[in-house]
Amino acid sequence: MEELACVRCMSSKFRNPNLVFSFNVCGHTMCANCIEVAFMKGSGPCPKCLIPLRRNGFKLQQFEDASVDVEVETRKKILQDFNKTEEDFESLDDYNDYLIEIEDIIYNLVRNINVVETKERIDQYKRENKEIIMRNRMKSKREEQALDDLIEEEKMHSQYKRDEVLRDEAEQRTKKLRVDSELIDSLARSNSDARDIVNTYTHKKEEIPVPKPKPISKPINFTKFSTGVKFNQSSISISIKEGPLFKYEPVSHQLNGPSCPDITQLDSLGYMKYIRRESSQELAGGFLIKTSCLHYVQECVSALYERKTGKV
Repeated sequence: MEELACVRCMSSKFRNPNLVFSFNVCGHTMCANCIEVAFMKGSGPCPKCLIPLRRNGFKLQQFEDASVDVEVETRKKILQDFNKTEEDFESLDDYNDYLIEIEDIIYNLVRNINVVETKERIDQYKRENKEIIMRNRMKSKREEQALDDLIEEEKMHSQYKRDEVLRDEAEQRTKKLRVDSELIDSLARSNSDARDIVNTYTHKKEEIPVPKPKPISKPINFTKFSTGVKFNQSSISISIKEGPLFKYEPVSHQLNGPSCPDITQLDSLGYMKYIRRESSQELAGGFLIKTSCLHYVQECVSALYERKTGKV
């Protein structure tokens, strides 16, 4: 990988580790100082490829290779419109073809391959699926909002629980300080034995209950995704319909030649005479050399009597 450097001043991280690099749609990296100088008017050409760029189009580079950042940003932008789910298709094959189409579009845009045709495909897709795109966007926003609400609610309950524990601990410390104060007063005013007084108040301090975590009185109201799965569930139960039991039917091979011997006849007919035996590892894996020998014999006799007719 080439050294990370600015395409305008050629400064690199090796020479100046404090440099901050940004990238644009063309994928070429520039430092913050060169962006300020070259794009004072808000727009201008890329110093390397001369593609028209805007100053507000530069984004902070996260990866060492700027092409990775370009692909990430392109993927985010494309998936905002290509947001269909498997529920929007009649079959799984159609959905897989749709995913392949998305990857082809992203690849073309990142690699600058047929960019004009690719953008026309994107515009045509937006026109034909305008309602579905808006519906899925709203659906995604609702799910994100529900998840944010759940996280915020959990934070509030966690904070309430921490505050309750701190209150209990402060109350326990106050009780212990009160016992210590009473102990000092008793030692100062009483004529009894000091050891007995100290033992008495030591037992009082030990009898102070230790605060225990209390259950949250208000249960968390878990919301659901649009699929019906709750946020606190790992999966949704699926009802499985049992079908007919599997029935084995032997495979019949249509041979255009003499009948093939059975696998039990291979030894008696001499087919196994010049074939090696299985090793212990092969036997452990379920491999039988007779099966391979039978397949070989079937291939030999499968088209032995076949005649070419010249017809296609």
